[in-house]
Amino acid sequence: MAGVEQKVLDLMGRAMGAFSMLRPGDRIAVGVSGGKDSLTMLHALAAYRKRAPFPYEMVAVTIEQGKFKLPILALEEKIRELGVEWVVREDPATLSLIAEGVPHGCDVCSRHRRYHLYNVASELGCSVLALGHTADDCAESLLRNVLFNGRIASLPPVAESRKGSLRLIRPLAYVSEDLSTEYARAAGFLTIACVCGEKESVRREIREFLQAMKSRHIGIGESITAALSNVNPYTLFTQREAGVPSIQNLDEN
Repeated sequence: MAGVEQKVLDLMGRAMGAFSMLRPGDRIAVGVSGGKDSLTMLHALAAYRKRAPFPYEMVAVTIEQGKFKLPILALEEKIRELGVEWVVREDPATLSLIAEGVPHGCDVCSRHRRYHLYNVASELGCSVLALGHTADDCAESLLRNVLFNGRIASLPPVAESRKGSLRLIRPLAYVSEDLSTEYARAAGFLTIACVCGEKESVRREIREFLQAMKSRHIGIGESITAALSNVNPYTLFTQREAGVPSIQNLDEN
């Protein structure tokens, strides 16, 4: 456990420093979905307090949408061992859709879940909402936006809510799915999946494509993560008042 925990904490610390994720006095609402990534994030954030330059508070938050494959309260003992408060709230909108048999996609669940996470975080007096998206999630988001939404965009490591009262952070932005899986296995997490994870989807196709590429080419994941911080507008179809880039700039690329 020590080795893999050290790797996760080092990568989390790198992200914390690079994007100034936390500030003195922060109270973090940690979104816990029951999956390996959110549990890894919760445990790593608890462990990271020993090396952080200032103290911060944590509270775990779970939104019940009626789609967990096991009772979510099965996580209670493991979370209690961390000394972290855990708040579970229901999402009436999604539960109503399920009760009425209304077909809906993951985008609907995600939107409802995010809405409740923001509200609960604010209600609990939190200044930060932490989500367990990994480097692989950021890579998938980039490809999904390029292929289906006609834009170059991904999941930012840090973002402000529209009202500016809550800061959203992704502490695992540099942590790969493989490392998160290894961490969860070493820690003996009981992970609780969502039934939607078994459905065919564009996200699943993109994930399988990336996994196939990574199995054949070393460094694919690291290269995509680096690319998200290495954007050159002069090589894209951007419109500028100054006109087109110079031949010299193009030759350099």
